[in-house]
Parts: sequence; structure tokens; C-alpha cells
Amino acid sequence: MTNVPGPQRPKIDGGFKEGDLLKEMNKVPLFMTEMPEEESDTLAALQTLIYDGPPEEIAENFKNQGNECFKVGKSQYNDALEYYTKALDIKCKDDKIIEACLTNRAAVNLELENYRKVLADCSKALKLNPQNIKAYYRSAKALYALDKIEEAIDCCEHGLAVQPNNKVLQNEKVKCLNRKEILEKKRREKEERERKERESKEELARAIEGRNIKMVNTSKTQALLKNVRLDKETNNLIWAVVFSYPEYKESDFIESFNEVETFLDHFKVMFEQHASWDNEKKYTPYNIAIYFEYHLPTIGNGLPTTKLFKIGKKCTLKAALSHPKYVVKDGIPNFIILSEKGKFAEEFVAKYK
Repeated sequence: MTNVPGPQRPKIDGGFKEGDLLKEMNKVPLFMTEMPEEESDTLAALQTLIYDGPPEEIAENFKNQGNECFKVGKSQYNDALEYYTKALDIKCKDDKIIEACLTNRAAVNLELENYRKVLADCSKALKLNPQNIKAYYRSAKALYALDKIEEAIDCCEHGLAVQPNNKVLQNEKVKCLNRKEILEKKRREKEERERKERESKEELARAIEGRNIKMVNTSKTQALLKNVRLDKETNNLIWAVVFSYPEYKESDFIESFNEVETFLDHFKVMFEQHASWDNEKKYTPYNIAIYFEYHLPTIGNGLPTTKLFKIGKKCTLKAALSHPKYVVKDGIPNFIILSEKGKFAEEFVAKYK
């Protein structure tokens, strides 16, 4: 026999896949929050029926509506929170209903990543029932998300004391212990890194002090040892150095100047070709003069007197920095470079006499 299909019946969809459950409920007079003016009195009277009955029954109804919203999924989470909150606002005397609403609201907030609200509700639920496994589990999840691993492990252990064979809590505890191990490893690595950095700075400071190099800080934000390092193999200091050319208001920043190198060593490389700003082509390795500024001691309330000191091109950086009159300011040695050709150098030096 051949089966002949009968008439197609329309499918009934009882769920809300789109939109908001509260919007749908707003179409029902009993639950409306926005009422037409012409029917407001009647609808207001109908709405009071929501709160008609014992507080426990009203709270239970709100709790059940919250559960339905939570089952729908993320689109209804805010509605679920609102229903659980309404249930708690009823102030019923049934601790089981209150506990369930707190625990369920914590579940919604856990999904929404409102971790501190999760902890607040779980804490209240555990005061009502210290054996609430869900409250321990959700607290542990929230604490883990906040990287409060010790507290999360403690929650797991309290829950397992109630139900030693609870697999969910056991798995959560294992996850927390693994995270704790990772954090401990990071902490140890950080401490070791900081120890090495501290020892390196102390060794660098000793090397500078041993060379009788004087350093001052004129800026609170400038790190004195930021632009110098100690070569562990050679035990030489490597500095960042600035050369200033007042004649042209130019400067060069030398990133690595080994203290055993001479100024001439760098000039031979730097001025192998004439600088772009040297229009007269008078800055060459062998007709350059090097100076640094120093201050004479003040007398009374007078201002310090600034002087120039000339050093030779074959002088090493170490010898220059160790000179009794030289002071490294803000961690970067600075030298004035003048060409011995032309009148500018003569006039510039004369200003300091």
C-alpha cells in the first residue's frame, strides 16, 4: 500500500528565537510595563495580580521565569537577572528560594563575566547554606577568572569537603592548581630577573665609582645608569655620548662609545665624509678641538662660573670622564666640538674667559 501524505499541519513554535522575552510578556496585560492610556486603570489593576498571593509564591514565580530566560541563552540573560532580582526583592521568608535565586543569578553573572557580582551572591548563598556546592563552584570559577588562584583553590576544597567525589569541583581544582604552578613559575622567573638586574646595576655602579667618575642627576625622570653598560668580557664601560656643534647648532648621538677608544677613533669614522651641515668642509678628524664645560665653586651667593676645558683628540673616553673637573650630567657625557679653522671657535672660547 502506498502511503499518501495527508494535509500539512502548521508547526507550532512555542519558543522565542528572536526578540526579548520581556517584550513578548509586555503584550500580556498582566505583565505590561507600558500601558495604553485608555486602558491604564484596568491594566494597572490586572498587574497587581502579579504580586497577589503569599510572598513565597510570588518569589517562586519570578524565580521560575528567570530560569526560563536563562535556558533561552545569552539573548535573555539580562531578563533572567531582572527576574531573579525581583524574586529577591519580595523578601520572602523561604531561605531555599532565596538561596536558589542568589545561586542562579550568580550563574548568569558568571556567563556575563560580572565576577565580583558572582562572588557577592555566592557569599550570601553560602551564609544561608554552607553546603551549597553550586555556590562553591561558581565562586571558584569567578576567582580563577580574577587570577585569585589561592582563594579559588580554597573554594574548591570547601566544596569537596561537602562532596568529595564531585567531578566538576575536582576538575576545577586541578585547573586552579595548574594555573598556580604557572603563576609560581612566572613569579620565580621575575624574581630571578630582578635579582640579576639589581646585581648588574650594583656591579655597574661599583665600576663607575672605581674610575672616580662623578655623576649628577638634574632631572627626576632621568635614570643615571640608563645609557651606560658594563661589558662583562672586557670589563669596559660602554657609554652613550653626545657631541654638540654650537657653530651649526647640530649634535651627534653616539650610542656605543667604548671607554678605551679615543675621540680620534670616532672622528675618523664620523668625518670620513664631510657632514651635510658643514658647508665650509672644515670639520675633519685632525682639525677638530674637543671641550667640556665645568663649573667653578660658587663664592657666597654668587652664581657658579662656567669654564671650558680642552682635551686631546687622542684622549680616551675613560681618561676624559675620570678627569677631576668632569661631571656626567643625567647619565650622558656631553662634549663640545669645534673646528680649529675659522673665527667661530676663537670667539666661542673667549666667552668663557
